[in-house]
Amino acid sequence: MHFKNTFLLASALTASTAVARRHGHERRHAHKAEIEEPQLPTVTDAPKIEDRAVGDIVTATIDGVLETWINEWSGQVAAESSSSSSSTIVVPTTTAAPIVEATATPANVESSVSATPVASSSSSGGSSWTTYPEDLSFSRDGFGGTNYKIEVLGIEWTGNTGIPWGSNIIEVDEADASKYQFVARFEGSENNDWTVIFWNKKGPNGLMDGFFNPNKALSMTLSPGEIKYVAFDEESTGGWAAFEGDDTPLSEYGSYAATWGEFTMRGRPNFASWDVSCIQAQNAGKSIQGMKICTHDGQGCSSMGNGASGVNNAYTSAETDINGIGGNVLVDALRLVVNLDYAE
Repeated sequence: MHFKNTFLLASALTASTAVARRHGHERRHAHKAEIEEPQLPTVTDAPKIEDRAVGDIVTATIDGVLETWINEWSGQVAAESSSSSSSTIVVPTTTAAPIVEATATPANVESSVSATPVASSSSSGGSSWTTYPEDLSFSRDGFGGTNYKIEVLGIEWTGNTGIPWGSNIIEVDEADASKYQFVARFEGSENNDWTVIFWNKKGPNGLMDGFFNPNKALSMTLSPGEIKYVAFDEESTGGWAAFEGDDTPLSEYGSYAATWGEFTMRGRPNFASWDVSCIQAQNAGKSIQGMKICTHDGQGCSSMGNGASGVNNAYTSAETDINGIGGNVLVDALRLVVNLDYAE
């Protein structure tokens, strides 16, 4: 995964300037500029509202780089939703796409709410966590509201971070896991307690800093040999950092500097991707933990051993600028198995 999808990077301008959009593959943890400054890029030479019409080609210098995009902003600000529990859908015109507007939440919070098709096994009454409802009526029990934005022309997709922030990632019982669309089974170390901190790529205020301490969508400890299940709401994109003990490794900038598992869970269409990455830990000079992520039937594996040994279809700092590493599937429901403290 490594954030394969296109994200919006917008800078708040004055009333006399339009919102500039930078489209690209923003899927590398913000390993470079974003990690140094967890904020939106500075935009210079932005077009004036009166200078551009919808559909015009616009150019602007963003962080010293000349960018070009199609202007989609008419200069009219849409009314914000007053609801804090569910998404607001703007009915599309012949040229507009369905939009679910995000609701702002406080910064630095911990949630209080606890491409290749693959074969899938459905069941209307099976008890195995790998099965799922035959009619594809997936449960949302335990999730909060949704807040994501989709533009069907493929220009932009903004992931769901839940309302409140982080309520899109929840721990579930094994007996209930088969009811959800996107589920991961976490298998603990054989020898020690391990901590797993889950986060959305976008932080509580909409910046690409969800993976900075103390933001936590969910945090859990696994005793040796313990197994836990986590469900992800549709349109979610983020990851988890896993490490031994309870002393959270951080970079000098405050980001989680352990081995990461990353994910994108798309419900429209039913697409999912994932990968293992040690880029944050490696760049921060921290210990690199072993981790392996595969589908429940052993497909699409991304893994590395402790100390970044035996890297397989996963990210080290050498692959920072490469897209497409990890697992990618088109599937009605996803069942992942995550091995912590993995050794080749």
